[in-house]
Amino acid sequence: MNLSARGLRPLNELARDRAHGDRLRYMAGCRCDACRKANSAYECARQRARKAGDWNGIVPADKARAHMHKLARRGVGRRAIGAATDIADTVLSDIRSGRKRQIRARTERLILGVTPSVASDHAIISARRTRQLIAQLLDEEYTEAFLAKRLGYANRYLQFGERITVRNAARVQRLYRELMS
Repeated sequence: MNLSARGLRPLNELARDRAHGDRLRYMAGCRCDACRKANSAYECARQRARKAGDWNGIVPADKARAHMHKLARRGVGRRAIGAATDIADTVLSDIRSGRKRQIRARTERLILGVTPSVASDHAIISARRTRQLIAQLLDEEYTEAFLAKRLGYANRYLQFGERITVRNAARVQRLYRELMS
């Protein structure tokens, strides 16, 4: 597939309007001193970054995709990951769907650095852990009415289904820590 069919312009066309001393001119074939110096500066900066551990080569997207799926199960969606990493939504969407099979190492590091703590308040997660905490509190002889009142519920019953919002799960965890400490 040629460049224009992919919406890209040829290198010579891109470099034509650039001043000498621009790496793009060097890549298009100019070998004047200024363009060689620009290319040399770029390569030196790349070498320094590699030595500092900031290698940014191409890696398989498998780890990032698996991590995104794991985060999704814990209530962290694509948009929350994007907000935490400043990675474009389209890139994250392509990684998650499998359309993007290779990504830059820096992108992978950013995605793998996202934790479930960035979940939005209204994200839906499994209520299993929340129900375990409530059961432990009931075993400690706290009444359901007492717990419901402390959680700020209007009625005296705790009714959790299979799924719960991140906000409600956090409220139950705070109450558990408060009562059990």
